[in-house]
Amino acid sequence: MNALEGLQASWRPALALIVGLPLALLVLNEWLAALRRRDHALTAPVAFLRNAIVPAVGLVVLLDGVLALPDDDLWVRIGHTILWVVLVAGALGLVNAVAFEGADPGSWRARVPKLLRDLVRLGLVLAAAAIVYSQVWGADLSGALTALGLGGLVLGLALQEPLGNLFSGIMLLMERPFEVGDEIEVGDTTGVVQEINWRSVHVMSPGGITRIIPNASLNGQTITNYSRPLRQRAEALEFGFSYDDPPNKVRAVLEEVARGTPGVLPDPAPYAATVSFADFSVNYKLVVRVPQGQRMAVRNELMTRVWYAARREGLTIPYPMSVNLEHEADTPFYRPEPTAIELLARFPKLPAAPESWDATRARRADYARDETVFEAGAAIEGLCLLVSGEVSLQVEHGGVLAEIATVRRGEFFGEAGLHGAQRTGVRAVARRDCLCVWLSPDAVREMLERSPALARELGHAFEVRRRTSAAVRSAPPPTAATAGADPAARGTGLSPSSSPPEL
Repeated sequence: MNALEGLQASWRPALALIVGLPLALLVLNEWLAALRRRDHALTAPVAFLRNAIVPAVGLVVLLDGVLALPDDDLWVRIGHTILWVVLVAGALGLVNAVAFEGADPGSWRARVPKLLRDLVRLGLVLAAAAIVYSQVWGADLSGALTALGLGGLVLGLALQEPLGNLFSGIMLLMERPFEVGDEIEVGDTTGVVQEINWRSVHVMSPGGITRIIPNASLNGQTITNYSRPLRQRAEALEFGFSYDDPPNKVRAVLEEVARGTPGVLPDPAPYAATVSFADFSVNYKLVVRVPQGQRMAVRNELMTRVWYAARREGLTIPYPMSVNLEHEADTPFYRPEPTAIELLARFPKLPAAPESWDATRARRADYARDETVFEAGAAIEGLCLLVSGEVSLQVEHGGVLAEIATVRRGEFFGEAGLHGAQRTGVRAVARRDCLCVWLSPDAVREMLERSPALARELGHAFEVRRRTSAAVRSAPPPTAATAGADPAARGTGLSPSSSPPEL
């Protein structure tokens, strides 16, 4: 009679196990396939439900319902322990996927570090294990806690360094001096934070090298975060100029160069300040704002352009000297730069310039690659001779810059200022490092009077440019891909040789 009652009581769990388990696995397989196609955040929890939780439930149903084993049986306790472990792990995985993995970018849930989530999950798992150990196995936790305390003391002494990194990581998460994606500087390491885990912080340096910094060492370092409060950084550059250079002029030149350098943000505007009077120079500091990640590129371009601007404006960057030398020879210590008169003498086709000409009649000017010589609409005075390099002459039409001529060595440009200060409609940009000589209108007039042939050549070349510019402006609006140079507008064609060019 008891066997018959046991058979009647076990057929329902057996039927549920035989029919329900395959049906549940089939439904979960279809659901999982749909989630994987959409790359949904619930993919991992549903996979864990199919692979672990459902089989564990089936095992408990088999042991308790079908076989009807007593509660104190070893296999029943093992089955219940497995079920509770997978249920806790599945619940924590579901909360992590829904609350954090599927969070919107920029929300507070998306900013919770993975290390903090892992530590909370570990604590909950340990608490659940203690409850299962007490309820399922009927054990007294007081002895286990005592043993755990002694074991923890021994383990803590043996793992001082890893535990130090762990608790240092927890302190970093509480303070949050930086996040993944921030550009930081720690000691001699500078780069972008790639990962923050329980043991270390991974920083990608500008050279592409990953530096792994232990969390414990971060507590004793000064951390500089260049990404806060904005995704831009202030860059301070120091320069030294001669005591003969007026500070107001130096500061104006530095700020003008900074405003024209690509990558320098206009707001807040670049600012130059006089900071100290040193042994060999007056020191200035130029502060600019640059986007994050472009520090070295902008710094390189800005430092390069300052050198050319200093040469162009007659400013002196002095050499540092720490000893006194007695020199009785007549020759200078260094080879002096050629003057504007000496540069003009390199072109035999030009009339010889009188030695009496001063800087008001002829002056040299250096320009960096991609630097603007003058903008369209700027007032220029005189005529410019290109001694070396290459200059592109451009006009704007329909919002697109179209090149009308390429000026090469020995050619003149800037004809708008031929008869005095006038506004030009052409933009001139240096394609390579350029050395130029600017001639005043009086100097140009004196040269043309002494060389009628030069006057005819200049008139012809300037007329070609004028027609080309007019043709570009009257044409349909060009695009950036179609705007280009007109081969007919090639400058004056002056060369250092004695034979005249054919225009």
